[in-house]
Amino acid sequence: MFDKIIKENQFKTKCVIAIYLLIFVLIGLLVDIVRINASDLSEGFYQLLSLREFPVVTCALLLIAVLIVSFTIRNFKGILLSGNEYKEIIDGREANAQERELSKILDELVEVAHLPFRPKLFLMEAPFMNAFASGWKAENSLIAVTTTLVKNLTRQELKAVMAHELSHIRHGDIRLTLMVGVLSNIMLLVVNYGVYLFLGNSRERGANLARTILVVLQFVLPLLTLVLQMFLSRSREYMADSGAAYLMNDSTPMVLALQKISNNYTQSDFSQSDTNPTRSALYIFNPSEMFSTHPSIENRIKALLQK
Repeated sequence: MFDKIIKENQFKTKCVIAIYLLIFVLIGLLVDIVRINASDLSEGFYQLLSLREFPVVTCALLLIAVLIVSFTIRNFKGILLSGNEYKEIIDGREANAQERELSKILDELVEVAHLPFRPKLFLMEAPFMNAFASGWKAENSLIAVTTTLVKNLTRQELKAVMAHELSHIRHGDIRLTLMVGVLSNIMLLVVNYGVYLFLGNSRERGANLARTILVVLQFVLPLLTLVLQMFLSRSREYMADSGAAYLMNDSTPMVLALQKISNNYTQSDFSQSDTNPTRSALYIFNPSEMFSTHPSIENRIKALLQK
């Protein structure tokens, strides 16, 4: 059952990524059509795709995306952990019983999952209950849990949360989240400013039509990227929840953990507590309701109880 769910969601994810890449290239080509002042839209696409006219803007966008992703990969730990005090729990060098217990839980999960690697483990000082995972590949992956989460969950519930985060790493979610985030931001930036890069009243119908499409995309693209991001992120959360239940061989600890984390946010307003917005899409729980990257706790619990 779990393998089937994971395969279905992975297929949906590939479809979303394909759509993102197509839109990304399309925007670059439209700006290039305006740049070369094409007389006809279809002829402009043909000239650019056949390299009769080199797609300068399209290639520049792809290069920028690669550079940003590369920078983020090299600096992701500092980016995601900044704003809070944190400590890495190093295997064999734990300072106290709590750290030894966290390390042991991670070892148990790695063994059950038959993984050839062990993610780095971080304990982050924070007044709210949450956790996240990151890393571009197995060798540099990490799991971070907040001190409040550790204090308020039972061992099995905490293990389920860590299993959820480990599942994100196993499924390759972090790479997808990073790539989609970079593509979305660059696309929105280019659409907002690309139409003004080559000002002038062109007499060529193709260039004017490309500029008109870019103007329309200024209004349509933010909504489209939001919908795609929500679909992608929510499907990954369901996958990670299923992965946690699979590793635990029981969905109950994950259900109880989600209930406690949700109640923690219901009882207190932590909107000003987290000074690092880059973590919001990675957390196991997102308190915002409308346009949240996460499905509702009710739907996640309902899905877990059906396993």
